[in-house]
Amino acid sequence: MVRVGLVGLGFMGQQHFTIYDGMDDVEVVAVCDRIPERVAETAPSIGGNIGEATELDLSAQVRYVCLDEMLEDGELDCVDICTPTHLHAEMTVAALEAGNHVVCEKPMARTEAQCAEMIAAAESTGNMLFIAQCIRFWPEYEVLQAMIDDGSLGEVRAARFVRQSPPPGWASDGWLLDPELSGGALLDLHIHDVDFIISAFGMPNAVSAHAVNILSEGAAVDHVDTTYIYDDLVCTAQGGWVMPDSYPFEMGFQVLGTEGLLEFSLAKDPPLQFFPFEGEPYAPEYQPGTGYENELAYFVECMEAGRAPERVTPESARQSVRIVMAEADSIAGREPVIIG
Repeated sequence: MVRVGLVGLGFMGQQHFTIYDGMDDVEVVAVCDRIPERVAETAPSIGGNIGEATELDLSAQVRYVCLDEMLEDGELDCVDICTPTHLHAEMTVAALEAGNHVVCEKPMARTEAQCAEMIAAAESTGNMLFIAQCIRFWPEYEVLQAMIDDGSLGEVRAARFVRQSPPPGWASDGWLLDPELSGGALLDLHIHDVDFIISAFGMPNAVSAHAVNILSEGAAVDHVDTTYIYDDLVCTAQGGWVMPDSYPFEMGFQVLGTEGLLEFSLAKDPPLQFFPFEGEPYAPEYQPGTGYENELAYFVECMEAGRAPERVTPESARQSVRIVMAEADSIAGREPVIIG
């Protein structure tokens, strides 16, 4: 039985709690949030851009408003951190040094330097650190990765990814729209596709990004369109949270290989289809679900087996932050940025 302490009971924290609650080999023994009503015996539901919002029964958990107290009191195997991005590094290091494995929500941290601090703490303590980059575990994206790996797509020549949402009004105190805390849509939302792109195709030679700032103040990025420059692949990603409130959340891709096109679109039925150059289109078979469920199940398996996660390593999550920061530099300088 893996004993989990969950920190942050906002949208993602509630998603994680519900998933753990459905696992036979996991027990959430403690919860922590600085907002007292979120760790009340009955916690109010908090919605987001995807997934069900449900009221939580926390009567069986020890409830805290201070992480240090939870770490001192709790006999935990794992700490799950679902707090605002600017708190990830500090809380992750504290949990690792207290003797726990850690799963931390994406993005890994607000800066690449903070990512390095988290990696150093994991290495010095010997505890596992897993960054919840859920798109690598999202079923439709797993199909794409499998078709790249087994050659079903042939040689990939072009790829286009999209992720768009209305403004994230569910964030407490509006922290997501504060670029100093969240990094804006570039780091919080767009990083999903950045992470998948570099996990599937490797690091690009350079990035060229263009953006608009509509909702946030300062140097925020609310909507971005980026080209990732490879030797033999045309790859772009568009994402942001400037859509009208009436616009449904959108994520998807079109990936073209020498054997055909794989398309994922929530607006189509079926949402995932393969269009071969020879033969009829078909919908690949896969197990439905969410990346949230799959990533947590994977990390629990890793902890039970005493095996460090390989599907998302701390260093690979750090590289995703690095690419996002290169995109920010490209936007600011109005020119491509060499990755090296």
